[in-house]
Amino acid sequence: MLYQALTLIHIISSTVLFGGGVFAAVLGTIVYGSKKTRWIAEFGPAIVKVELYLTVVFALIQVATGVWMASIAEYPMSTGWIGWALMLLGVAAVCFLIGVRLQHRMVDLSNEAVAAGSELPAEYHRRFKIWTFLGLPSTAAMLGIFYLMVFKPD
Repeated sequence: MLYQALTLIHIISSTVLFGGGVFAAVLGTIVYGSKKTRWIAEFGPAIVKVELYLTVVFALIQVATGVWMASIAEYPMSTGWIGWALMLLGVAAVCFLIGVRLQHRMVDLSNEAVAAGSELPAEYHRRFKIWTFLGLPSTAAMLGIFYLMVFKPD
């Protein structure tokens, strides 16, 4: 019964983690991509905060329940599909951490532009492109983790 309960928590947390990430990416693309300095300054901090809280909480739940289930099932943590899943989680985490820093700076740049009554600087646009690009390896890593969890290849 414990294993099934952990599996349910693991599935729900992965759904919130992935769905929250997709939602934040879509909302961020709309707001950050709008190039409207006031929108970015007003809504950007909330996007970063919600994404940060959801991601950290549910990623920790993912790791905790995954390690616990692997222990119960006596799967080795560093080999096979679990090792690959942890590596992909690391890729997603690095993309996420870089993305959060980029978002903080983009919000700062938009606040500076609002205060100065100017357009967004070139640095903002560079950071937005990098932030957008980071969604590709991060999403691919998360989809890879889903594949590994379902099919458990050797």
